[in-house]
Amino acid sequence: MKFKLTFRGRLLIGHILPVLLLVPMVGLGLIYLLETRLILPTLANEMINQGELVERLTQDHPELWTSPSIAQASLDSVELRQPTCIGLLTPDHILLATSRPDEHSLIGKVISNLPESSPLANPWWSITPGDLPGEQILGVILPVKQADGQTVGLVRIYRPITDIEQSFATMRWLVLGALLVGLLIAGSISVFSSEAAKRQVKKVTEAIARSPLEGQAQRLPENGDREFSELVRAYNQLQNRRQELEKTRQQMLANVIHEIGRPLGSLRTALYALQSGAVNDRPLRSDLMKGMAERIDRMGRLLEDLALIYKGLELQEFHLQSVQINEWMESLTPVWAESARQKQIVWEVVLPDDIPVIKTDPDRLAQTLSNLVNNAFKFTPAGGKVTLSACLEETTLQFLVNDTGIGIPAEDQRYLFVPFYRSAQPSWKAPGLGLGLSIAKSIIESLGGNISLDSTPGKGSTFTITLPIK
Repeated sequence: MKFKLTFRGRLLIGHILPVLLLVPMVGLGLIYLLETRLILPTLANEMINQGELVERLTQDHPELWTSPSIAQASLDSVELRQPTCIGLLTPDHILLATSRPDEHSLIGKVISNLPESSPLANPWWSITPGDLPGEQILGVILPVKQADGQTVGLVRIYRPITDIEQSFATMRWLVLGALLVGLLIAGSISVFSSEAAKRQVKKVTEAIARSPLEGQAQRLPENGDREFSELVRAYNQLQNRRQELEKTRQQMLANVIHEIGRPLGSLRTALYALQSGAVNDRPLRSDLMKGMAERIDRMGRLLEDLALIYKGLELQEFHLQSVQINEWMESLTPVWAESARQKQIVWEVVLPDDIPVIKTDPDRLAQTLSNLVNNAFKFTPAGGKVTLSACLEETTLQFLVNDTGIGIPAEDQRYLFVPFYRSAQPSWKAPGLGLGLSIAKSIIESLGGNISLDSTPGKGSTFTITLPIK
């Protein structure tokens, strides 16, 4: 069975595991530093001070460095704090006198584990093994020099450190106890933090599980930690987007019903007329048949637009060919000029003479321009003006459709290329499904270009198509 950690479990491990790994290392390092860098050096300095007192006493009796009996008598007159011991040695490390009765048998013998006296210029201390098993000796060596700088003897201050092992053990337990308390505090904080994070995640999870698939969006307050605020903000954005899509879907359904209902109503009326005897009236029958064909074509174009929105266009569906823009535009502008005349709108075309031949799909490009021009006519009142112009940049060709119509509010502009979105309200005043701009955007982007909008409410709009010159 595969074991999986929960979110809370991962948080706890992420917090506690590093502490569990660091606490023993920190504790051992701290104990080592306290013992080797604080306690033992402090004790050695204290013994050095004692040794310096003994050194001054020996300077008044230089003869003791040549006579073990005088050295022992002088040493016996010195009182030392137990368990510190003193030894007087020749520069060759031969023991002359010692304060430890059990070491009198070593007088006259060489003491090992001591530094060479020739380079010894300052007090020296170290820890060396003792005579007993497991015994450690903290020793200090001070050189005794004559006025000419020659070393005449050595003062050795030493003590077993077994007697301070209990202090070391107590210190170790105190350090480990403090670290353990810190570990418990860190663990408690980790548990509290992970539980708080779990509650926030559970709250968002339950809100997502309860979120409706339709209707009013349910938003959560964006408070708390920054990360969870960002998570809640993302959830709220999804709720807003879901509500927008639902409104778009409802609008799409209303528009489709409206756009299909009208030609169906016309077809039903024409069919009823034919069934009622109009089939015998040749001129009327011809008019009715033409009207029915026109309504069927309209529904066919509607279905093609719907398919284009959801299927998109592949490059192989374009029929690319070399197009001379000026000649191509001459075949399009008369239709637009007539539409402008009927709507009493001023129509102007501004084209430079040096537009090069470009490779494009003329039918799809004409479909896009027709959509923009017709939209400009639709939302420009009588007496207004619509201008179609073109200009050349370094590697691009731009078409601009400018109108002096009602303009588009700023809050609507970012949704304008979304399928079924209708900026005009109420939507029935402007016929169509709201697919034209989204189809235009899809065509232009498939041709390697882009389409943009600049609009000010009450002053008009400018749509710009940018195409690469190939």
